[in-house]
Formats: sequence, structure tokens, C-alpha cells
Amino acid sequence: MACVANQDTPHKDRTITGTGPHSALARSLRKPTLQEFRQRLIQDMTNRSVPLSLQEFLNTFLPVPHKQKPRRATATLVKKFSVLKDVRTKDWKEDDIAQTFVKVVNDAKLTPGLKLALSQYNYDANDASKQKIDAAFFPQAATPTDGKPHWAEQLVSVEFKKGETMYDPFEDNEKKAMDPDALSRKEVRSQIMSYAQMVFERQPRTHLFMLFVIGQNFRVLRWDRSGVVVTPLIDYVLHPDLLYEFLWRIGRASMAQLGLDPTAKFIKPGSDEYKKMDELAKKVATDLVAECSKVVVNGDENNMFAYVREKFNESLEEEWPRWKLSVPQEDGSMRYFLVGKPSFTTSSLVGRATQGYVAMDPLAKEPKKQLVWLKDAWRTFYNLVEAEGVVLEQLKKDGVPFIPTVVCHGDLPNQATVTPDIWEKNQKALEEEQKRAAERKPKRTSRKKPKRRRAARTPAVSVPAAAPPASSVGAAVVSGLPSGTKRRRDEVDDQQVLPPPPHGVEGSKADDADDKCPLRRHRHYRIVVEEVGLPLEKFENGYHLVAVIHDCIGAHKHAAQAGILHRDISGGNILIYPQVVEDPESP
Repeated sequence: MACVANQDTPHKDRTITGTGPHSALARSLRKPTLQEFRQRLIQDMTNRSVPLSLQEFLNTFLPVPHKQKPRRATATLVKKFSVLKDVRTKDWKEDDIAQTFVKVVNDAKLTPGLKLALSQYNYDANDASKQKIDAAFFPQAATPTDGKPHWAEQLVSVEFKKGETMYDPFEDNEKKAMDPDALSRKEVRSQIMSYAQMVFERQPRTHLFMLFVIGQNFRVLRWDRSGVVVTPLIDYVLHPDLLYEFLWRIGRASMAQLGLDPTAKFIKPGSDEYKKMDELAKKVATDLVAECSKVVVNGDENNMFAYVREKFNESLEEEWPRWKLSVPQEDGSMRYFLVGKPSFTTSSLVGRATQGYVAMDPLAKEPKKQLVWLKDAWRTFYNLVEAEGVVLEQLKKDGVPFIPTVVCHGDLPNQATVTPDIWEKNQKALEEEQKRAAERKPKRTSRKKPKRRRAARTPAVSVPAAAPPASSVGAAVVSGLPSGTKRRRDEVDDQQVLPPPPHGVEGSKADDADDKCPLRRHRHYRIVVEEVGLPLEKFENGYHLVAVIHDCIGAHKHAAQAGILHRDISGGNILIYPQVVEDPESP
């Protein structure tokens, strides 16, 4: 028996003022252009750049293997790089610099096990933004030859620019801001930010190294979800040993050291797991069809909803990589889920970087539980901020209705942002230097008025307040992201042995009351819930919309009575989960 629709008043076409193609409303509804997207990245990354000397950078993030030491650059290598010494006096194009640089690195085999490939002319088929980074390092045995970026396979990204200061995205002068405001420099900075974001979006990563070459100079960058660590500009023609050492180290680094998430395994096309995903995505006659998005009649509640299987099928794009993701369980063991393209993703480079997947649970027996909702995020990591799964489990325990059912959840071992720690080390060194300078200052022995001196410059980093983000987990239903306790900071937006944090860095941890670091700390977190909901916009009619909102108000009321306030109620946090009811007229 079909669901009876409510009687609605006759529809009347209306015109909303301010909805032209260039209005603010239209811009908010349409997909942003690449230029608009990059401008937003610039805003998100303001004052999130942290300086570090190259040697400290290498020792901290790319420590040499035991008893190994990089050799000095040979005279032949110095001579090869000296070919680029004329870039200042001659009008070298970026392509000339890129091709010459790539040839020198590959011919000299400076990165054992890796190879540098150009990609400045073509874009990936599944990239609607059509972005083309100049080059990247790949595993030598799997280096692409089609001249495309292959964002899902890059290990270390490389960008080339001609000229000098005009196209340098960062500033080394301590008396100036590290993120310069000059238009050409901001454009380059937003460009490399969007490249980093492309890699993070397509690869499960903890961080990303990037080599930035400008003329005959270079910088090394390390991106994570808190910001970017940047080395000073170095002339590789005059100092080839420094560039050589960086290349030598990345060639000997493990995949985890290069930033690949060791809790995510690539699923090879044609493998058993790959085939199982394809099989599960096929339509099944017993799937439940949600009528009016709320009622299913004559259905077995243990069967899967048809829309869930459809969403899973949509995630299995041919050009998109598939991954086997680990999620911690309560006993400390790992449970595995298979995913394709995320159904939901935030496009920010820093912050929680939330991605939501319709995931396959290989261990599930009941059809309804074979597909679940997996959320991957870099949650803020401070005192008094509970993980989402903890809150959801507590709400379930307290009998709050319309709450997702947690399958498993937890922080991934040794995966926390470290950029805040580098900022703190810099700040501590600065304060110690200022203290020593004050102690060296001679005491006044006369009443003669001393000459005024300029105070020591303390680099200040100011982070603008951000609006609270939207959550992606819920079901007509409440999302459990925020807890009843107050957050220490606003948020942006939005079993193998794992490697320890970089040498000399503890890894971001819950802050004390006197923590002054302006960069937010994040920890990698995954949660899986049984329910895969429909977005609120899928409501059928006015009555259905009111019923869904009524359920949510009731859920929030009970949550408040249990001592938990959501604090981020929006349409994006309300999901519809169809209910299976028995048809009274069925035989």
C-alpha cells in the first residue's frame, strides 16, 4: 500500500529577489570556481605558516636511517645543477626550469626508489577543476608516463616558478609577515595550497611534503591539518648539497614518513576485495524501497534500503582509488571497512577535514548491516572535548531517541598534527633568547636618562575566529559531534606498528590551561555507525518535514536533559532515516 500524501495548497511559482546569476544566494548554491576556492584556502590558512631551518626540518621529519649518512654532492652533480645558474640573467620559462631540473634529478638517480615525473600540461580525467601541478615524485616502478598529475598516487609534490621574490609565496624577513600580501605571491600561495588539498582529498594522509623551486632557489614544505612548516629560500646552485640531502632522505624514507596513512591500504583493481565491493553494489530484488522517504511496507527490516546500495554504487568510480580503512575497537584491535569515493567531503586544507563514506563491512552477515556510514576526521584535541563516538554511546545509554548506533570508533595511533609543536619550539627558543638578551643588558649605575631602544620583535600569530562547523553524522536524528562540555577552541569548517612522531616532536596533545599556541591541534579519528541516512532535502512534503523536525526537537530535548547540548543545529546535521512499518492491509 502506498504512502498517502498530505493535501497541499496549489503550487504557485514565486520569484525570490536577489537570485540572479551573480547574487550572493546564487554564489552560495553553485559550486565555487577554482579562483574562489583558492581564495577561501588563503583565508583558512592565514597565519598558519611556521618557519624552520632546513637542517632542523630534515632531522625532525626525515631522520636518516641508522648509521647512514648522505654523501656530499659530487663535482659532476654540482656541474649539472650549475646549468640553472643563468635563470636570473636569461629569460628562462617555467617549463625550461622544470624539464632541466627533472632531467638532472632522474639522470643522477638522486632519489633511490623514486622517480620525478612532469605533469604540467595534462589533468586527471576525474578532476573537474582541471588542475595541473608541474611534477611529483612517484614509486620508481609505478611512475606515470602520460604527463598527468595522478593526485591519488603522488608521494612528494613539486612546483616550479621562474623569477625570484615576485613569485615566492613566503617571506623570510623576520620583520615582515611570513604570508606576504602582494597579489602575485598570494596567487602562488593559493595555487600550491590547492595542489596540497587535491592530494589530501584523494589519499589517506597524515601530512604531505612539497618541494617548491623558484628559479635557482628552493623551499621544502610540510603540510598537515594544522598548517604548514616552511624552510628558508636556499640557492641550490651555490649549495647543491642541501638540495641533494633532502632528495637523498625522501628516497630512503618509508611511506609513513612521507605522509601516507599506514591505517589505509590501497585496494588493487581485480583483487578479491575489489570484486566484493563491485558485487555488493549490484541491485538486489529484496532491497527495501522507501516510500515518502519514511515508510516501507511489506518489507523485512533486516534487508538493505535501496538508496544505501545506490549511494555505495555511486562511490565506486572507475578512476577513483578504493581503500581498506582501519577503525579502532574498544578492545584496542582494528576493524576494517572498504570504501570508494567519499559521499561527503570538506574541501578545507586545515581543520577537521571531514570525509563521509558509505562503507562495506566485510564481517557483516545481515544484509542491512553490510553497508554502514564511516566518518573520517581530524578532530580537535583539547581537554574537555569528547570524541563523537563517546557522546553518541552515552546518549544511547541514556535512552535518547533518534541517535545513530555506533559500531566502533577511536583515535588512530600516533596520528596528530605537529605544526603546533614546531610553533611552540620556535616560540620557546625566542623567549629564551630574549631572556638571555635581558640578562646581558648592563645595569644602570647613573641617573642619566638612557636612550630609548626598540623592543625585541616577537613574531605574533593571530588566528581569526571561525564559525562552528557542520557535522555529517546523524539520522532524523541527532549528530553527536559536540559534547555538553565547553570546547577549548572554535573549530575550522568544518594491526600494524605505526611510526612514532617525528624525532624531537612529541605530537600534539591535549592542552593545559596556559596553552598559548594559536594553531589548532588535531588528531585523526574514525567512527562507524550502522545508519546511512538521507539528507534533509529529500523530504516528500510539508507534513514529512515537520515530522522530521519534530523528532529532532525531541532528541535534542532528551539530550539536554542528559546534560549534553549539540550547539551546532543546522540542516546539514539533520538526516532522515526511513522506518520499516507493517502494512495493516497486507495478507
